[in-house]
Amino acid sequence: MDIRNARRWAEPGAKRYVGALMVVLAAFLLRSLLHPVLDHSMPGIFFACAVIIVEFVWGLGPAIMAMVISIPIFDFFFVPPFRDIAQFDRRDAMIVTGFLTITPLAVALIERLRRAQYRAELIAEVAQTRYEMLLRAENERMLLSDSVQLGNALMTYLTKHLDTIFYLANPATHYEFIDEHFRRATGVAPEVFKRDGLRALLHAEDAQRLAGLFSVDGERPQHGAHNLRMRTREGGYEMFHCELQYFRAHVGTYVILRLHAGPAVRPVTPLHTLTPAANARGVIETPVVSGGV
Repeated sequence: MDIRNARRWAEPGAKRYVGALMVVLAAFLLRSLLHPVLDHSMPGIFFACAVIIVEFVWGLGPAIMAMVISIPIFDFFFVPPFRDIAQFDRRDAMIVTGFLTITPLAVALIERLRRAQYRAELIAEVAQTRYEMLLRAENERMLLSDSVQLGNALMTYLTKHLDTIFYLANPATHYEFIDEHFRRATGVAPEVFKRDGLRALLHAEDAQRLAGLFSVDGERPQHGAHNLRMRTREGGYEMFHCELQYFRAHVGTYVILRLHAGPAVRPVTPLHTLTPAANARGVIETPVVSGGV
């Protein structure tokens, strides 16, 4: 992988050079404190350490500046004859040559290592970004796959029981559907149903018992058979034997209510408000109920 910014590992700005001057000044002060002990020994060792520290922290430019200004400082103050700029003998040449041999080598090696380190960090960040992109793509793929599976399951269920399903809802997406023929049969006005939903069709006790169907975090009733009292156009209630089914998906849980068509039901008088097509199918079937829900 080609990383073009590996050389820019150090932070930009003039503060790097100010920091390099401060490190060189610290090296000068430390060597001055130890001058009575060291005398003319190791005049450039502290400055070489200062240059290495500057290179490791602030990069190549400040390190070169620190190296250039260190040479006249240690040669003037700590190489005999001290504080004499007129004489430059063989000793001065050897000390400066040794300093310019070791220090640039250390600077070059540290610069190469720091660039390699920064390049590895950039590659890791790129890899992390691509990994997160792959995770998002995988999550989207799984979501689409689940949506397709859910759609297939819903379509299979709906086509199998289409003539008996009268309620379909998803509280998470605020979706609620009720069969228009069934609503008309109950006599509930459209504006009342739009405001209260399925609760407008149910007996108050049944609506309270099924309250978990109408909220995302509510406690949902157990799936399976339920006896529900529905409003009639005459103002009373009629018992219906219904089947409650759940379909869980990423976008929430779909709730389906259908009229049960099992062997424990008997035909009753059809509701007169159903359409002729519904009347042609026969009658609405309800169970024989004795003594409440």
